[in-house]
Amino acid sequence: MESVERLPIVIAGAGRSLRYGRPKLLEVIPGQPLTLIEHVVRQCLVGGAGPIVVVLGPQSTEPYGAISGKVAALGVHPLHVDPAPEEMRGSIEHGIGYVESQLIAQSLDPPDFIGFMPADLPAIDAAFVCELIAQCRGRSETLIRGVTPQGRGLHPVALRWKDRAAISKLPEDAGLNALWQNPRLSRSDFFYAVESMRHDLDNPQDWQKFPFPVDRPGE
Repeated sequence: MESVERLPIVIAGAGRSLRYGRPKLLEVIPGQPLTLIEHVVRQCLVGGAGPIVVVLGPQSTEPYGAISGKVAALGVHPLHVDPAPEEMRGSIEHGIGYVESQLIAQSLDPPDFIGFMPADLPAIDAAFVCELIAQCRGRSETLIRGVTPQGRGLHPVALRWKDRAAISKLPEDAGLNALWQNPRLSRSDFFYAVESMRHDLDNPQDWQKFPFPVDRPGE
């Protein structure tokens, strides 16, 4: 089996931030000149992932146009989908389809695994991405993911490329978490003791409560 040198990652960024009340992917990380989406993408790149695809809604609709520009400036492909996928599952399916089309167009060998994740994870770090890639090397399981010592799953997760159709075979009303309940799919978990990596952003209070190492906005 070939070693996994890099891990393609699909980032689901097509949400409309309705509960958040403003475009959360454009929030600026305290103490850094980076928006949340730039921070997430950069951590994946530094961790050794690539190529990276960020799935967004229509480019003519804000904030997707603004997010697209920031993503492209980092050398990452913004994939605009019209209409915007309603759920993360739809975004990931579009992203995997794009990666597949590029492999075919460029006559490239497929990867062993492909990763996927939501975009609103302020605690994502390059060390975790690097460890996920290392965990994929020489593995035959369908799903590889990090978990906290309490057993809570972390993103990104890795899906064996040849098993990518498992997503489209899920029941229509099932989300991606249903993959882990499928007894026909083999799984491997590894411990990663950074509980804050589980935090996402549902509302502005989540941002204010997030344990950034510097002062929060407005303080």
